[in-house]
Amino acid sequence: MAAGAPHPSLRDVVLRYEGFTVCGGGPATFREVACTFVPIIIDLDQGWSVAHREHIGSAPLRLRSFVAGLTDGPVLVGHAGSARCLQVDLTPLGARRVLGVPLSELANRSVPIEAVLGRGGADLVQRIGDAATWQERFALVDAALAARLADAGDIDAEVAWSLGRIVASGGTTAIGALATELGWSHRKFIARYRDTVGLPPKVVARIVRFERACARLREGAGPAAAAAECGYFDQAHLSRDVREFAGITPSELRDTVNSVQDPAG
Repeated sequence: MAAGAPHPSLRDVVLRYEGFTVCGGGPATFREVACTFVPIIIDLDQGWSVAHREHIGSAPLRLRSFVAGLTDGPVLVGHAGSARCLQVDLTPLGARRVLGVPLSELANRSVPIEAVLGRGGADLVQRIGDAATWQERFALVDAALAARLADAGDIDAEVAWSLGRIVASGGTTAIGALATELGWSHRKFIARYRDTVGLPPKVVARIVRFERACARLREGAGPAAAAAECGYFDQAHLSRDVREFAGITPSELRDTVNSVQDPAG
């Protein structure tokens, strides 16, 4: 495992860099649950199987380096027995600027990196693969993101403001009240969020609340206590959201963390 700190100028764009290598084991599958960040996986091995809800009962995607938008359900990611990759986790507002496409085009999808970043994405993968150390690789990502941001448009200020309110409230703020403060119709609010974040604001707020509940469960809180602390009506309400966003129970969720190197879900 290797962790990298993004350049300070990327503070509002990048949450973290992680690099890792796994070898000598058998095939493995990991459960990724709904979250509020946009991962870029730069593959340096033999690629991944990726199964969203639409792939249940059919063959998963086979991808090398890829970008995954926000999802409102679990995704199963696997490798054949070895893996080596660099993961870049972007904030949704940062992803909108870096990727340069409406994030609705990536919602509940994983796509090859070239589909979003074009030839530049393929070149970045090649240069990262040629680098000798993880720190060199993280520096290459810093430079690539800074270059894309230099030509990117500004963030949607109203969405940024309202998303800040949603996050600060732990996902419990009233979405209708935010729309009223902005002077937007419900339809406009949804459209702007789909473009900038990828999912409707109400769903985003539910995922923010779900992430907070995940953190409390992993800290040892029981489901009833986590539900009360995080703004759920009751434990059953929490269990329904966990089932929808993770596909498992609150007890099982304690051992599941969003990262492709986690134990099998």
